[in-house]
Amino acid sequence: MSAPESSSTTAANPAEFDSFATNYDEELGRALDLTGEDKSYYAEGRVLWLKARLAKLGLPLPSTCFDFGCGTGGSAPYLTGILGAQKYVGYDPSAASVKVAGELNPQEGVGFTADLSAAKGGAFDLAFCNGVFHHIPPEHREEAVAAVFASLKPGCVFAFWENNPWNPLVHYLMSKVAFDKDAQMLFPAAARRLLKSAGFEIIEHSYKFIFPASLASLRPVESWMCRLPTGGQYQILARKPLSAEAVKAADRV
Repeated sequence: MSAPESSSTTAANPAEFDSFATNYDEELGRALDLTGEDKSYYAEGRVLWLKARLAKLGLPLPSTCFDFGCGTGGSAPYLTGILGAQKYVGYDPSAASVKVAGELNPQEGVGFTADLSAAKGGAFDLAFCNGVFHHIPPEHREEAVAAVFASLKPGCVFAFWENNPWNPLVHYLMSKVAFDKDAQMLFPAAARRLLKSAGFEIIEHSYKFIFPASLASLRPVESWMCRLPTGGQYQILARKPLSAEAVKAADRV
């Protein structure tokens, strides 16, 4: 089994992640070394999996992308390169992380901000987050997911990635990462309830990252095992309904 790559916080303590902005990769790498892979394997793997699931569901690739809790921007090259998003906006409340993200990702069409007003206006075709919500105190999670909902055009998708609390190895690896010491993990059912409470429709739920590098020859079968709660992370695809009536109906679920 393999481990997730965590992202930065959104509504917890930005100053805490400011202190990790310059050594984020080093801190994360110490845990991921146990899986035989580095953070780029997981960052790329998430977006490749997302692209494959969108295709399977007959959903279009996005031209605009909002990365909620982007940290130091590790997902940006993959969301623009693999998905082909022409405009990418990464949000994180840690100003130091945003600064590092901009330095690492200077390409045209890519921007980073610590101002959540970037989510307003419903301008994005896709919202994405990775390992963000386990850093947000439970009492602030509804507010956070509402901001993501507001960022999307009607009918567009939120790709919600979180660390899998059913996987004991994930708990162990997170215990080795300083910025995960106060994490409060979300079980998939709780995550689905959270998304539905904001008005999202749940499209799909799957698991990813089952086998470590030492068992890489088995990875081709992961797509057949994606319904089993064994992977290091899970992805929930949730859609913003097309109509106001559908939003009201989702609120009543």
